[in-house]
Amino acid sequence: MLLPDSRRQLASYLCFALTDLRRSSNIATARSSNSGFHRHFSCSTISRQKKIFDLQVYISKSRSPYFNLSYEDYLFKKFPVYTSYSSSTTQVPQKALLLYTNDRSVIIGRNQNPWRETNVEALRRNNVPLIRRKSGGGTVFHDDGNINYSVMMPGNLFDRDQHAQLLCDALNPVFKQRGEETLLSVNERHDIVDQNARKVSGSAYKLQRGKAYHHGTMLLNSRLDLLSSLLHDSVDRSLEVVEGPGVASVRSPVSNIGISNEIFTDAAIMAFEREYTAGGDNAVEVTYIDEGSMTKEEAQDINKSIEELQSWEWTFGSTPKFVHRFLLEDSTLAVSFTVKEGAILDLESDLPEFKAFKDKIIGTPYRGPEVAAIIDSELWKERLIRAI
Repeated sequence: MLLPDSRRQLASYLCFALTDLRRSSNIATARSSNSGFHRHFSCSTISRQKKIFDLQVYISKSRSPYFNLSYEDYLFKKFPVYTSYSSSTTQVPQKALLLYTNDRSVIIGRNQNPWRETNVEALRRNNVPLIRRKSGGGTVFHDDGNINYSVMMPGNLFDRDQHAQLLCDALNPVFKQRGEETLLSVNERHDIVDQNARKVSGSAYKLQRGKAYHHGTMLLNSRLDLLSSLLHDSVDRSLEVVEGPGVASVRSPVSNIGISNEIFTDAAIMAFEREYTAGGDNAVEVTYIDEGSMTKEEAQDINKSIEELQSWEWTFGSTPKFVHRFLLEDSTLAVSFTVKEGAILDLESDLPEFKAFKDKIIGTPYRGPEVAAIIDSELWKERLIRAI
């Protein structure tokens, strides 16, 4: 993390983005307790009129995308929405901020089609896991140059742009202080973009049982070349067509913002504290979590979620019904697979390689090696194994 002097310097030029008034900041050093590692951020503030929340901040030390996505889902499930105090009838709305960085992985939305959204061959070749998250939205690439944020709140206070704009306001002074031209803003699609309209952060949302969360990525120093190769259409897309109701990602030019994970983390926490707390002596406590800090109850719930996220049945088998058509070089149909719940429901083909085995192929899980094992053609075996 940033050294104390660096934090004070960062605070001095972050403050004016949130208010015209001068504020002073100081950050206490980290401490540990029986419930895990914590640190405190405190800020004496000349407060403007604002909504005050009971703000909780969590930072994951784990790099496992399976753990972090599962913990996020667990935290949302347990999120209490309001804090009640025994000495008062007042209920204070809660807001939680979770920050985490994942190892290299590709994350698709709850209702997306992996065969349409990703290059499945490149994922396998580069040993990059594909994970279907529980929320909607588009497909994103995670690595150690990409930080992820998740904000939880009461559902009636949900706003699609609020937290993205808050991050823009917190980060723009960083670029100005460094003499850089980068200027972040929120576009009409609720994404954060730079001054050249290149996307640096995408978002997804979930509203359920009176509460909501907004989570997003932030490209800091990510491998954009690898992102492109894993998320672009497959090399044979001109000879393949995937049709179905799954939500399609909107392709946009992307860019890194070029700051460290530590600067982003501290800037985000300061911004959330100033925006949503009364300041003064009520420091925000930051809780560090990982696999080893979970209670037995938490671990049972989270491990169950991890097992689901790692399963083929969830990642591929829960894809909405779709049709995957393979074309010949002259663009005529070679074979068309109709797939539902991860299994082949029907196929169309005039090629003997498929017509002769139609009855055996129907009902087979839609996995390349299993379909290829049924047919005789080596050419089609190779193509199906690569594409499915």
